[in-house]
Amino acid sequence: MKIPATVEAATLWNENDREVDGVAVTCTRCGMTVEVYGTSDRSIRRGCVLLAEGCPNSERNFYEPDQENV
Repeated sequence: MKIPATVEAATLWNENDREVDGVAVTCTRCGMTVEVYGTSDRSIRRGCVLLAEGCPNSERNFYEPDQENV
């Protein structure tokens, strides 16, 4: 099932305690959010894949990013 996912810019902390630009990708159905380093299309796609892999409802969804806020 195709599910829209919201994408927002985020400031994340890496393992060296430095700020890194990233994105927060959120499922519009259940509200689950994943954070990914980077702001490229590839990073956004990675966030969508992580949502699909970690769905708390064990659904097999395909996430389509809404990139308005990036």
